[in-house]
Amino acid sequence: MEYVHVRKTDLARNTSQIIRNVLRGQPTVIENHGQPEAIVVDVVDYLILRAVTHYHAGNLTPLDPDGPRDTEFAGLSSQERYNRAMDYYLAEQCSTGRMAELLQISWLDMRERFNRLGVPLFFGPTTIEEAREDARVASDLYRLAHESK
Repeated sequence: MEYVHVRKTDLARNTSQIIRNVLRGQPTVIENHGQPEAIVVDVVDYLILRAVTHYHAGNLTPLDPDGPRDTEFAGLSSQERYNRAMDYYLAEQCSTGRMAELLQISWLDMRERFNRLGVPLFFGPTTIEEAREDARVASDLYRLAHESK
């Protein structure tokens, strides 16, 4: 991941521009006298990075062998939703399309974030069930896009 370095005084003068850049995927290191003090990242990137860390720390609750269900995500906080979806995804029990659907972000946005953050991308279904699930998610997204017009 590539960082932009900004002095603390420049942050005070250019806050709006720096935040816009962060929201466009450009994490920013805030420095004081040449020493890094903080990093500003987009909130979704932050949730993804924490979810990856959570998965690799081994703090997993058992996963449904049939994959994630919508009801499983009801009432969870944002971080808990990201953690749970990432658990399924990194355990390869859920497709990228299904993960994007669960997190209510576009598949393309998620893929771009994963590339930028170094999260592994699993391309294509490896089973007929995954192919059917990807087709179902695509069909649902198509239907939703055309219902809203």
